[in-house]
Amino acid sequence: MDESRIAFHGTLEQLLQKVKGGEMIPKLQASHAPPCKFWTAFQVLNGIRHMAPVIHGPKGCTYSVAASYKLPGCEYRGVPLEPTSCTAQNETDVVYGGEGKLLEAVKEADQRYHPELIVILSCCCSGIIGDDVETIAQTAAKEVNARVIAIRSEGFGGDFRSGYEDAFRVLMDLMEPRQQVMKGTVNIIGARQGPTYTEWTEDLDEIKRLVTSIGARINGVLCGGCTLEEIRRAPSAEINASWCYDWGQKLGDLMEERFGVPYARTGQPYGLAATEEWIMGVAAPLGLQTRAQELIASETAAVSAEVDTLRSCLDGKTALIEIAEFPGPIRALSLASMAEEFGAHPIIINFHPYTIKERMPSIEFLLSRGQNPEVILTKGLFSLGSFNSSSQTQEEVEMIAACYDNAIYLGSPLRQPGIPQLNMTTITGYPQYGYQGIRNMARLMRSSVAHATRPRSRLFRQVLYGE
Repeated sequence: MDESRIAFHGTLEQLLQKVKGGEMIPKLQASHAPPCKFWTAFQVLNGIRHMAPVIHGPKGCTYSVAASYKLPGCEYRGVPLEPTSCTAQNETDVVYGGEGKLLEAVKEADQRYHPELIVILSCCCSGIIGDDVETIAQTAAKEVNARVIAIRSEGFGGDFRSGYEDAFRVLMDLMEPRQQVMKGTVNIIGARQGPTYTEWTEDLDEIKRLVTSIGARINGVLCGGCTLEEIRRAPSAEINASWCYDWGQKLGDLMEERFGVPYARTGQPYGLAATEEWIMGVAAPLGLQTRAQELIASETAAVSAEVDTLRSCLDGKTALIEIAEFPGPIRALSLASMAEEFGAHPIIINFHPYTIKERMPSIEFLLSRGQNPEVILTKGLFSLGSFNSSSQTQEEVEMIAACYDNAIYLGSPLRQPGIPQLNMTTITGYPQYGYQGIRNMARLMRSSVAHATRPRSRLFRQVLYGE
């Protein structure tokens, strides 16, 4: 391997220590989720049904999030998409302030759409001039029928992660104190999809199926199409369980601290062992271990052929898992754990220090569970700070793949590593969680191995990498 093209080669824990010690400070952000704070706050709150967002900013910000999260479809699981309103700030508003205009916009949204909840989101323009969105929300709440809350989400006020986390903090203000505990009831937390397709809804379907199959009941998915009532009573659920540990852990910790709601701290259910851990992490606190063990036994037997396929395709191989735009850093760690379970040696390519910094609590949790895979960070990605396709990173991935005999690649279909590869992007729409995930990944694995010798398009490569 050409070490001159490698920025880091070691274990995940060693990379974490370098980030903590300041030895590897990224000059540029590199993440599979690079939107600004405004986008990610909107993404969470957009997952509340019958919520009308009012964006205090220019039309461009509103059109961007609406075009990405709402316009591609007209409904989400039978629930019509609520409109996205804005104050259409102009030069005059920036000079003289736009608080009066915001108040009128909230009133108009209430009269037009009759939502249960209105959320005011600030943008960079309104944040720069210091418009007091929280006070306007309090004033408007006295003059409209809907509940009104506000979040300071101007893009310069933080990065993508702070948008998620601040939105979850605002969400807690809608919750009522923990009352009589609803026995056998679970909140699925950390979702941020709502009436959008930014994550696999099929993964959520599999989680719901597993929860109901052990005899439990789901109060709501926060915030993945949940209602205001489900949010209000969320603290009275018996336990919280993660949709994705990385995003769920913040809301889980906050709800445990404020309301005393227990939190099932489990990783993502990839493969047999992690799926069993996820199920038992929910079942044990609810006293449903027997039902859970019966479910695990029957489901494991039902996917025995698929498990054999995964073992035969992975055993003795080197699994090169590239984060790219997808599967993302936490899913990459889950894939590495699954690959190791089925006999492969996992190596994660381009786990960026920025990702380590932003997801440190989750990564430390996964390390504590023994997930400490080998990591290779290439100089191309480290210097460019972008997961977008580049000829330099492509060459580096090819170079790494050539260093390992009997290797298989799990990552983006845009990459051409010259070895059998699996398409792990969310564009496919296939679930990867639980037993349905085992079935789907076995199918993808069979296809990958069967068609490994088929040539990739030279024209496609030229379009991507300019060669």
